[in-house]
Amino acid sequence: MRYLKIICILFLVFGCQKADKKHIAIGTWYKCLEDGNYTEYRITDKYVINLTTRYDDVWLFKNKTSDNTLILSNFKTGPVLLTNNDTLVAILQSKNKIVLKSTSSGNKLELNKIEFDYDEIDSTNLKLWKSKTLSDFKKRAKLAGCTDLQTDEKKETPSLDENEVEETTPTTKN
Repeated sequence: MRYLKIICILFLVFGCQKADKKHIAIGTWYKCLEDGNYTEYRITDKYVINLTTRYDDVWLFKNKTSDNTLILSNFKTGPVLLTNNDTLVAILQSKNKIVLKSTSSGNKLELNKIEFDYDEIDSTNLKLWKSKTLSDFKKRAKLAGCTDLQTDEKKETPSLDENEVEETTPTTKN
């Protein structure tokens, strides 16, 4: 009888606890891009911070988590996503890696886990917070040592010479 009481108490204690189930993408991630740029993502259940060596700014987007998806959207001010309310679905996960797929573009984003955390956003002194965050990011980017893996052909950016463009007049049929 005593054994049965202990089981009932344990069942009540552990059965009534709130399940702390957080989304698998919550955390800090990085990626070395093919062109040698370094990118970091800090994903929370409310926002996503994005930093990249391509731009000298901190990008902040709203985030909502649901099951295995992240729904990213724009704040009223700040950077703009190509697709507002883009849904990213987690399609693969391991201890140190996650692959997210955009439902609007079909593009996959493969991210690697990084073991550090950003300072909390200081809304009272956002300029100072951004400055410190960017400074710390640049140090990590140098240590990451991302290399440019593009072929010479891919590195060449096509250009258009104005003299090569033929002026054409649209014809109309009557």
